[in-house]
Amino acid sequence: MINDVQNKAIENILFNCGNLNKNDRVLILCDSSTRDIAEAFASRALRVNPTTELLEIPALPNHGAEPSNNAKEAMCRSTLILSLCRYSLAHSQARFDSANAGARFLSLPLYDWNLLNDECLRTDYAEHASRVQRFADAFTNGREIHVTTAAGTNIRLGIAGRIGNYCPGLVRNAGDLGSPPDIEANVSPIENSAEGIVVVDGSITMPGLGLLETPVEMDVRSGRVVAFRSKNEAYVDCLNKLFGESGSLRRVVAECGVGLNPAAKLTGTMLTDEGALGCVHFGLGANHTMGGLNRVDFHLDFVFRDVSLSVDGNQLLNFGVPLI
Repeated sequence: MINDVQNKAIENILFNCGNLNKNDRVLILCDSSTRDIAEAFASRALRVNPTTELLEIPALPNHGAEPSNNAKEAMCRSTLILSLCRYSLAHSQARFDSANAGARFLSLPLYDWNLLNDECLRTDYAEHASRVQRFADAFTNGREIHVTTAAGTNIRLGIAGRIGNYCPGLVRNAGDLGSPPDIEANVSPIENSAEGIVVVDGSITMPGLGLLETPVEMDVRSGRVVAFRSKNEAYVDCLNKLFGESGSLRRVVAECGVGLNPAAKLTGTMLTDEGALGCVHFGLGANHTMGGLNRVDFHLDFVFRDVSLSVDGNQLLNFGVPLI
């Protein structure tokens, strides 16, 4: 039985974040593991939009993988898409193609009933949009990002000519991408530019990893992770299996994102962690759908805390506190 808090969260996502209206061609995607929660969204959407379609697709193997052909075709016919599949379609070519066809896209991976109870989904997303835009503009106008933490992160990333992405959790215009409760600004670094050390002390946003018991250190050279290190050898083994040999395109530092949702806390779930205020995440793998050049059907985010971040020497975050 859905409670009142969960109902309000669903309505906030559909009508405030998604701007759903009676004239939309609405598509809700799910897989067998998320069918029940997708049905709850579809039931509420159908009251306003009787043409809402719920489509269950085969389970995806990882974030960024491509969906089935019937899903791709349905996506390109739609004006509003909610993807409640276990793994994210945000970095897939199918999502990019649907955006070019005019669809607004809400990427909602790893949703469950507990998340629908979380206050981070009841945030007034529009209230934070102007700060997100200022961060995105700083990335667009910048040449280099420098990121440090007390835990030992110290890395520089080239961003000259790259566009900062404005992701306030709202989708208002054709082609918009949102992922509530994630509120963030991000940018795709130049693929061979990242140099330094990243100490991931928050989470790795996939099932089986999530909140970290011990930090993971990433050694980054010429834009790629050349080594994962941790006192927890199981983390290292898992990551080396996921990312393959040192030359793999999966190892490219593809994204630098800043979380800006003050109600989001680290939980081990992708969208709360990416959006948590004061945290930064680096995505490895695909970025060709968000302004980069790395084309691979894989994307995974690494979240770390209490970050200081500057663009061209201008500090935007100071130990997790936004300065703009």
